[in-house]
Amino acid sequence: MVSDRQVRVLRKKRMEGKTLEAAAAAAGMSERTARTWQRGPLPSETKQARTWRTRPDPFAEVWTTEVEPLLVAVTERAV
Repeated sequence: MVSDRQVRVLRKKRMEGKTLEAAAAAAGMSERTARTWQRGPLPSETKQARTWRTRPDPFAEVWTTEVEPLLVAVTERAV
């Protein structure tokens, strides 16, 4: 995975007039990868947010019956 920092270095070196090969080497990536990231958004801007759960919710069964009443009680005491 290419980092934003590597892409910034690549683009900076290209703006300085370096060849793609030299700029890619300075950024620590292959020429092919450098061609992909010469233009466009940074890698962090291309990530999409995950819309699925990675594991089941461990509090699903007890949240409304046990956890919420505790949170309400603590909040009422604080006020």
